[in-house]
Amino acid sequence: MTEKEWLSENQLSLDIWHKKYQVNGETFEEWLDRVSGGNKDVRELIKDKKFIFGGRILASRGVTGRRVTYSNCYVITPPEDNIESIFSTAAKLARTYSYGGGCGIDISNLRPKGAIVHNAAKSTSGAVSFMDLYSQVTGLIGQAGRRGALMISISCKHPDIEEFINLKTKQGVCEKANISIRVSDDFMEAAIHDEDWITEFTSEETGTITKAFKARDLLKLLAKRNWEWAEPGMLYWDRITGYNMLNNDERFSYAGVNPCAEEPLPAGGSCLLGSINLSEFVLNPFTNEATIDYSSLVDAVKKAVRALNDVLDEGAALHPLEEQRNSVRNWRQIGLGTMGLADMLIKLGLIYGSVSALGMTQEVYKTIAQAAVGESLSLAIDKGMYPECNPKLLAESSFINSIGLPQSVIEDISKYGLHNSQLLTCAPTGSIATMLQVSTGVEPNFALHYTRRTQSLNGEDTYYEVDAKIVEDFFATPSKGLA
Repeated sequence: MTEKEWLSENQLSLDIWHKKYQVNGETFEEWLDRVSGGNKDVRELIKDKKFIFGGRILASRGVTGRRVTYSNCYVITPPEDNIESIFSTAAKLARTYSYGGGCGIDISNLRPKGAIVHNAAKSTSGAVSFMDLYSQVTGLIGQAGRRGALMISISCKHPDIEEFINLKTKQGVCEKANISIRVSDDFMEAAIHDEDWITEFTSEETGTITKAFKARDLLKLLAKRNWEWAEPGMLYWDRITGYNMLNNDERFSYAGVNPCAEEPLPAGGSCLLGSINLSEFVLNPFTNEATIDYSSLVDAVKKAVRALNDVLDEGAALHPLEEQRNSVRNWRQIGLGTMGLADMLIKLGLIYGSVSALGMTQEVYKTIAQAAVGESLSLAIDKGMYPECNPKLLAESSFINSIGLPQSVIEDISKYGLHNSQLLTCAPTGSIATMLQVSTGVEPNFALHYTRRTQSLNGEDTYYEVDAKIVEDFFATPSKGLA
């Protein structure tokens, strides 16, 4: 098979493959061998478009002579409230970008604007003022065929929250970073009841600094800025920290999120990505007999979990920073996600967002979660649990007890643990889904025809006319019996 046969001679798809993922003029078959690592099952899944690794793996796995990570993104240890740590964080960003990884950092530890400092400045310009430094570093370090990526977050309890919300209204400021606010349940309750919101920063040098807002006014301002500028985003932090496989392990904490915010991670944590293409698991598509091939889906999930763990082991020495190598070794994070959800629903004759579609989606993702956990358990039995694993706490975690696992499996987890502390994610899959011509991530098809502008593929503005392939597939189906 050639790449043209694989991608139906679609020019945008071919350009993505050639410019982002092909290495040294390799043929498509050679590419399959390289990215699958010689695993015939994974090779077949990729060839059948049922599963594909994230972009860093596609571009870097098996490539010699270059210092390139297999991980798409990392979370950097949050900077401490001193100038050395602030600029050390910038150096960590630069080094990580040079290996091809994106980054997330949280700046909640930095003192607010106007706080006293014991140097020539007398008072600080505030936590937000350093965001442009990190943004500029992101723009400076080139990554062939891929823009540098950065997420900067801050707690809703930080006194600089209003300045953070308004940051992107200033032209030319922090243009190379995404920004999001870590929002708590208490903040949302205060907004609902129109209560005061007291922000607070405390350190030995500054003492306690407070600033009062109306919570509802802050939320309205955040919504307004998001409507106008698409930022800041909101991270429902209590939900993030309370619903996972480590929520009851006091030794563990999330330090931030990666650039697209699909994966919260500890300090130094890595997101090693791969995605199941759900649209390829529909039997009898576009008919009243359309159904999910759950057996094949479970099989693909299990093979994908093993494949991502193989890549994790292969790439253990390729993380740019020691904190990253330590985190990955101790916690073994992988992120298996999906694409093609909207196309799957179309093939099933279900309307995206309808009650029936939500029920189907819940069943599909429950199946994926159970299969992924089960395979990580099998790996733990064969190869051992992740080094920081506390099996008893893991078995009692909020996530493990929410996905309908048999009691016997939960008991095995309490005995053997899991091979991974993080397993699943919902990455946007922008490039790989576009290459495979399916709907991205878990999103609907926002248009069946559109013009796409890209700079990263050809080094200049290039425009592509894009038609959703699901339409072509629909009309190519011989007998469509959907009511």
